[in-house]
Amino acid sequence: MTYFSIMPPEIRINASTDIDPEKWDNCVAKNTNGLIYAQHHYLNHLSNNWSAIIIGDYEALLPLPWNSKWGIKYYEAIPFIQQLGLIGTIDASQISIILDLIVGFAKYGDLFFNFSNLALAKSVPSVAKMNLVLDLKQDYGAIVQYYKKDLKNNLEKAQKFQPVYLVSHNIAKKLTEYQHQYNNRFNWIDKRDFKHLAQVLAFYQSKDQCIIRELIDQTTNELLASAILLKDEKRLYLLINTITALGRTQSSNHFLIDRIIREFANTNFVLDFEGSEISGVQEFFKNFHPVSQPYFHFHHNQLSWPLKLLKR
Repeated sequence: MTYFSIMPPEIRINASTDIDPEKWDNCVAKNTNGLIYAQHHYLNHLSNNWSAIIIGDYEALLPLPWNSKWGIKYYEAIPFIQQLGLIGTIDASQISIILDLIVGFAKYGDLFFNFSNLALAKSVPSVAKMNLVLDLKQDYGAIVQYYKKDLKNNLEKAQKFQPVYLVSHNIAKKLTEYQHQYNNRFNWIDKRDFKHLAQVLAFYQSKDQCIIRELIDQTTNELLASAILLKDEKRLYLLINTITALGRTQSSNHFLIDRIIREFANTNFVLDFEGSEISGVQEFFKNFHPVSQPYFHFHHNQLSWPLKLLKR
């Protein structure tokens, strides 16, 4: 009698240049926890450097964005990438191997595990971060009945101004408007990050995966609010959302988000609001009755003393 033993899948770290883009993106696409931030093109354009833990023949993977300073490699939080983490499923016995690889690869930094990585997050000191999502797999009438009263009142107010809801394709203009409105919030994001984002958005626009919507004052044609969303097989990601001073007086962002929901209701998408930890933004999104779907922040520090004291 012949016995066959099943070998456990190989778990290794590969540099991004040694990764098979097709196998990588197939893994991201087929798993519910594979979000657009982890797609090969998205990571390549926004990360200075990245490597990844690969399990088997791309059965599961975990991106590791990194940089280095003073010859020390560290994990880097990337603007416009909310969460990455483990994509696919693993056996519980593999968690310790993956964590050993993570802490051995870089001495310091921040990783953001995705919403399904609770077991991984529980194995290390981590903090849950807010994210809100709204299921669009129902008709608009079913969605709107759960809107909060304050939102319904603001929609009535906005409707009185009869704003015009338009499709736009001008990525550069929308990003410039966004930076103009919120420039003081971006002390950790530089012009190069926005340049890289514009390149990513142009790529997804060429694949019909970039959605730009705006609300215009019907009398003056002045911008009231705008949004840039990306889409994959699973979600619409509210990546950029701008509201002008005039738009605030007319409850325009309430109206814009409602119109986006109306447009994409009864589809297979989930609307991902991308947070937020900012209380005012969080309360605004909660008006639409989304569900909480937290992701997890792991801060890693194995620097030797005294560097460890400088990087708490």
